[in-house]
Amino acid sequence: MRHAIRYDEELRLLGELCRELVKLGLGVGFRDALPGLTVTTDVPGVPLYVFVSESGTDFDWHNAEMRHPVGDAAGAARRIAVFLRDHRMGQG
Repeated sequence: MRHAIRYDEELRLLGELCRELVKLGLGVGFRDALPGLTVTTDVPGVPLYVFVSESGTDFDWHNAEMRHPVGDAAGAARRIAVFLRDHRMGQG
């Protein structure tokens, strides 16, 4: 299946989300193998992976069970932070 989003646009969106997550004090890195972010959790060696959906419309995490529109990176970052806290994976 082909992605509906260009690679450079995918990276731009992930960069925006990365900046918003860092503003919230979360540890974030870029994945090398596939475009995506790794968000550090309290569980050693178990990051949360965040990707742009194949359609290019959403940020996906938790095995794509959680989604948020890419047009709202700040809102996605807040939802990811809440998700980590609620699942006892959050930092601090």
